Amino acid sequence: VFDIGCSRLCSTVVIANCSPLVSDISHTKNTVKYAAPLRVAVASADRQKNLELDVFDPALWNNDKMISWVNDVAAGKIDAKLFVNSLTGVQFCALPENEFYARAQAQLGDEEGMVEIAKTLYLGMWTLIVDAKTRKRRPDGSIITPKQEEEERKRTEEKRVERARVWAEREKHL
Repeated sequence: VFDIGCSRLCSTVVIANCSPLVSDISHTKNTVKYAAPLRVAVASADRQKNLELDVFDPALWNNDKMISWVNDVAAGKIDAKLFVNSLTGVQFCALPENEFYARAQAQLGDEEGMVEIAKTLYLGMWTLIVDAKTRKRRPDGSIITPKQEEEERKRTEEKRVERARVWAEREKHL
């Protein structure tokens, strides 16, 4: 299950839409019954210890890092300290979208650009969350950077080209 504060890696997300209406209780019950077994059991504590901490995961950030990020993204147009308040990364990530708009409006009023700032912050934060949860890792738990991934792709391509050349040579002699 996709949980913002969870350190487990995620490559699949299941979204179960449930209705709060009493008339839809049977459908909601069936949806929950179907989705519940899809929860993944937490891996052993030993395996979790090996995971390299992702410095780009906003759920792991402290209050100062969150304030710095908001200040950078909003380009100083709002008071980041007031916007973030005393929230840690995981608490800030759990804020609903309308709270971003309410916090921006509290500082800027109905000023032009308020909606754009709130939207940029919300989407930027969720981009970081999804990137952190889907970041590729080695079996030992260390993070594979995009540069390392590109280098590995190039090495694999070079090996493929070399094998094709060797097979072409063998074909000549048959």
